[in-house]
Amino acid sequence: MTRRTILQSPLLLRLRHVWSNFLNVSGTTRIVHGDSLPRVAEEETRIILENTNHKLAFDPKTAQLLSLRGKIAPEQEFIVSSQSVPVFVIQYLNEVREFRRVSSLEAGKVSVESTGRKLTAIFARLGGVDLAATVSVRLDEQGPQSRWSISLRNHAKLAITDVQFPFVVAPYQLGGAPRSEAILQPLTTGSLVQAPTPLDLEPDSPHAWQFRPENFDTHHYPGLTFAQFLAYYNNRAGIYIACEDDRGSIKLIKPVHSHVGGVRLGIAHVGDWPTDGEHDLGYDVVLQTFKGDWYDAAGIYRDWSLKQRWAAVPLHKRTDVPDWLLDSPPHIIIRMQGQVDHGPTEPNRQFLPYSKLVPLLENISKQIDAPLVGVVMSWERPGPWVYPNSLPPVGGDESLQEFTELARARGWHVGSYCNGTRWVTAHYWSGYDGGDYYAAQQGEKTVCRIHDLQPWEENWGRAWRPSFACCLGVPKTQELAQVLVERLMDDGLDWIQFLDQNAACSTFPCFAPDHGHPAGPGKWMNGAMQSLLDSFRKIADNWAQASGGKRQFAFSVESPPNEFFMPNFQVCDQRIAPPGHRDYGSLFFPLYSFLYHEFIVIQGGFGVAPPPYHLEIRSAVNLIMGEIPGAILRGDGSLLNRCDSDAWWSPWDSSMGSQEDAIAMLRRTVALRRGKARDYLVFGRMLRPAQVDEIKIVHWEMNSQVYDIPSVFHSAWRSPKGGVGIVAANWTKDKQDLAISDSRLGAKFTESISAITVDSRRREIERGKIALSLPPLSCALLESECDA
Repeated sequence: MTRRTILQSPLLLRLRHVWSNFLNVSGTTRIVHGDSLPRVAEEETRIILENTNHKLAFDPKTAQLLSLRGKIAPEQEFIVSSQSVPVFVIQYLNEVREFRRVSSLEAGKVSVESTGRKLTAIFARLGGVDLAATVSVRLDEQGPQSRWSISLRNHAKLAITDVQFPFVVAPYQLGGAPRSEAILQPLTTGSLVQAPTPLDLEPDSPHAWQFRPENFDTHHYPGLTFAQFLAYYNNRAGIYIACEDDRGSIKLIKPVHSHVGGVRLGIAHVGDWPTDGEHDLGYDVVLQTFKGDWYDAAGIYRDWSLKQRWAAVPLHKRTDVPDWLLDSPPHIIIRMQGQVDHGPTEPNRQFLPYSKLVPLLENISKQIDAPLVGVVMSWERPGPWVYPNSLPPVGGDESLQEFTELARARGWHVGSYCNGTRWVTAHYWSGYDGGDYYAAQQGEKTVCRIHDLQPWEENWGRAWRPSFACCLGVPKTQELAQVLVERLMDDGLDWIQFLDQNAACSTFPCFAPDHGHPAGPGKWMNGAMQSLLDSFRKIADNWAQASGGKRQFAFSVESPPNEFFMPNFQVCDQRIAPPGHRDYGSLFFPLYSFLYHEFIVIQGGFGVAPPPYHLEIRSAVNLIMGEIPGAILRGDGSLLNRCDSDAWWSPWDSSMGSQEDAIAMLRRTVALRRGKARDYLVFGRMLRPAQVDEIKIVHWEMNSQVYDIPSVFHSAWRSPKGGVGIVAANWTKDKQDLAISDSRLGAKFTESISAITVDSRRREIERGKIALSLPPLSCALLESECDA
């Protein structure tokens, strides 16, 4: 049996917990163990680190985390203690480019020291090779946090892909009120899993922490994981764990189901580990306990994040955001080919030539009394979402140019969603076969490579639109994108969402050794993305200068952009689901809005809400979430009043409900956002909501679905001037009476109700409560006297 095999054997792992040697030097506890130490410990001890916030206990021989208890609920244990849970795991690629891993449990020798304020552990000969790790956990001198770090010394020439650290595994039942547990994750718009069970989570495995097509190419940080923390809590207390990294190091951050029967709050630190040398994280992982709910956990992260460079300039001080965008024009989605993504792609002759759109949009604009952004989609000539062989647009450049000129003459603007850096090779609905184009353009040289150097073939859309992820480290990938963006600007578009498939501004990972970047995911991805974004801005600046400053451009992205790249975007696409809907908490949760609303314009042209009140509900939720409302245009000029799935589209003949009510709710929410509530809903910071009582739940059943949706949605905001505003929206055709309690408003406030007209009056709080009566299909702002 080889030494490496012995080091990995279960027998030796058990022996390591028996053989030990305890030394005390100048008040520092030092424990050393390894194969050469024959002494058996006389007693088991724990290393304790304790501050005013929490108490940590570690195994003195292995440095494994044994206990975590918060001072606010000392009876509640947050750790599932098991000898099989390591301190860290290192993944690497072997000689034949297969993923392998080695953990702290496979160290030939472990040294652990503690001063009472800091623990240091050195793990040597990991897996029997010249690989070592140093872990430290230290307590903040004055703050509530413990700070965790790891460094590696790799002279084994291992191609390390990621280091998973620390290992925090918590019980599913924390011992408080039954089913009060919840996991908060900064993914997409936010995710809240309440009363989690193993079936709610991905199983912890090596595969879960590997960059593979089936694991998506957008879920890393910075990407659809838009912030760097996780929280897990119940009614008594919670754990908060975060990376305090301002340099955008690539990470995987997610909760998974641990094999020991708990929730692992997992973090993998990806890339930039040398094959021969030493490297540390360059930032701390911080941990603390807290009392409260997701607002409290997010508030901890927001306090740190607002001090970082991406939060240096709030929206109300940004000079790169067009005035026309700050005026909150509703975003009307226009599909030029087909009615749904996964379906026929015939051109929509009701919209072609593009000038036919003008009277249709003019009617909508007049009805809602607002300018518009017409977002043209599915315009790619060979078929919707085909890229890079997209041009000329369906209907031709001249027709599109004519439309954009007519739109600007009316004070509107025209935008488009694109396909990002995904090379589409076929479209089965349109009949497009892009194989020859792909070969002629040497597309294979732009394609990302997975760990075994095979092309990164996308899983999403393969049934109708096969594609490859393209590497931004390859110059041609950037050149193709620049050509498309410049062409769209030439056609008159002022609003461009090129990075639609690069959701949240995700750079696709790549393992290619010949693309001019390190052969694996890492911080090179951020440099490549920033280069692309800078080139887009340069193209826009040139067009703005050529127009004498008349044209102002906005760049958007699918899903809210991750914090690291957020300052590069003026607007983003956030797709809501209403509270009470089955997708609330998974498809949509307002964590991003809570953290970053005050830095970027958010539009809600897409979203999920149940029929037959789809648009009434969506407009109400768009409003209270601080988004520009929007809708999808049908061929007859009406608005599509249905979309009850995450496909975002529905066939036009499936539209139902009242168009009159849909238009009324859109008009009234837009009027409040553009007028009285502008400082809150355009520029404001989301706060914990007020206490609102007597909200009725509307129950109905349709198409075998049961719906129980609140009749009124509400939120609270702080304006840049310091005022507090409470926003409420009644999407029903009945008057709704509410009782609101919120001391932040003060004794006197102004009430503005947007119904047939917008009417304001000054009021006083009586006996600590506000009685608010909302007319049918209306919305309201209650604002403190600071801003009234």
